[in-house]
Amino acid sequence: MRMRHFRPRQWSILLPLALISALISCGKTQSPAVPANPSMESKNPGEPTSAKDPLQIERSSLGDAGPGPSSSNPIPSQEPDPVEVVEPDSSDTEEAPVSLLLSEPEFERRAKLGHLVAKRRCILCHKVDGRGAILQPPLIQVSVRRLERMKIISEHLDQLQADDPDRYQARVDLFNSIEAEPDLLRKMSIWLHGYLKQPTFDNPQAKMPLQVLKPEEIDQLASYVIQLAVEGVKQGVPTPE
Repeated sequence: MRMRHFRPRQWSILLPLALISALISCGKTQSPAVPANPSMESKNPGEPTSAKDPLQIERSSLGDAGPGPSSSNPIPSQEPDPVEVVEPDSSDTEEAPVSLLLSEPEFERRAKLGHLVAKRRCILCHKVDGRGAILQPPLIQVSVRRLERMKIISEHLDQLQADDPDRYQARVDLFNSIEAEPDLLRKMSIWLHGYLKQPTFDNPQAKMPLQVLKPEEIDQLASYVIQLAVEGVKQGVPTPE
């Protein structure tokens, strides 16, 4: 048998045709494709597959859960109840007395020196700056108490005149000066001068022992006690019982 020879141009045409024919024959022998999602298959053969819309499934599940808030019936917003602000009663707070005595340069100088006197003398019975004995309350508390008592000094002197007229007459000039002074701090200064010279001058039951002080030490210590009393009122220091 005589072999037929093809030309190169004929090979370029026959080879692609042979490849296409082979691919077609292979495709016929492959098994049918299995759907990826079994739920997409129809229960009965011959019926078209029906896939549920995900949005429809979500809507149906929301419908089973019950009616939700709608735009036609909005839920009323609950506003918090207003908080009532209670301001502190100004009558309950103690205000420090105002006096020109505190602004005098000489008073400030005496108060600084009186602080040193208190550290030497008053520390034997009272605490000064957190240091000292505890026989009596701290000096700042005693100073605040004395300032409070100066507001009712007239009542005290009237009672003294009725109960102990001899003691009252012995220092009547000093008592008249105290009652005549309108400034509360200056009134306290006059009283302190009499008290530091003789602790029992208006009260025979006074606990402070007699102090031998120089006149300048009395001025200095009286100024310091007044300054300490004003600071104690500003700080809200309680008065001793």
